[in-house]
Amino acid sequence: MRLVVTGSSGDLGRAFLARVPAHHDVHAFDHAALDVGDHDAVRQVVEPLGPDAILNFAAFTRVDENESDQARAFRDNALGPQHLALAARAIGSVLVHISTDYVFDGEKRTPYDETDVPSPLSVYGRAKLAGERFVREIAPESFVVRVGYVYGGGNDYLSRTVRRLVSGETVGGLADRWGSPTFVGHLAERILPLVATGRFGLYHLGGPQPASWFEVLSRVQELAGSVGSVEPQRAAELGLPAPRPVSSALTSVFTPHLGIDPMPSLEEGLKDFLADALS
Repeated sequence: MRLVVTGSSGDLGRAFLARVPAHHDVHAFDHAALDVGDHDAVRQVVEPLGPDAILNFAAFTRVDENESDQARAFRDNALGPQHLALAARAIGSVLVHISTDYVFDGEKRTPYDETDVPSPLSVYGRAKLAGERFVREIAPESFVVRVGYVYGGGNDYLSRTVRRLVSGETVGGLADRWGSPTFVGHLAERILPLVATGRFGLYHLGGPQPASWFEVLSRVQELAGSVGSVEPQRAAELGLPAPRPVSSALTSVFTPHLGIDPMPSLEEGLKDFLADALS
């Protein structure tokens, strides 16, 4: 397949490019090469390539900065997907768009599946939900993939915190917020198999075990051996600008029927993450 990858310098973009089979014709663009929020740039760059699939890994993911820069939040996270959906429709490409667990408010307290109604709390969540809707309305032959608590790419929260932990520092992890920790490599490996199904729609693709970052870091400490210590934090102590759902764990009522490999356990994810991080 001929593939266009946006957001190629992000954690998921790099993980995907490291794993994509060599027989695919991949055209990868970081933000400097293609700003998805620029409609004309998307048309001029993407449409002449005529890709079979456009994989949108580009996003403005700094949740608190979305609150203070709403213009960029909606430009990058809503209009960016719209521009790519219009390009995909114009040239007959399949679009894969990555969305977020933050489209939910966390009130359910059990994992959210694809049939649950979104109700975002933050600007980031609202903008990402708008992006989902643009994609589904403009380009029906598309995949919207919600993910959450993705780790292992190097620049994410867990990667940064584990570097401090293994150097002997005391680190804190939220103990009163829960999600679906997902190793970025495992997520990246399932993007093309999902595309290959041809079964367009909205899917949740995350780790199978809900956990807090405190629980994850405590397990990392056990797996890594002699490292620093982990202390529990409470969300109210951090004073973060953007509201976040108490529990945004994801599950899927659809992906078990698609024939793609299920996401590995949290234990497997953390072991694979540490094998990369500590090598």
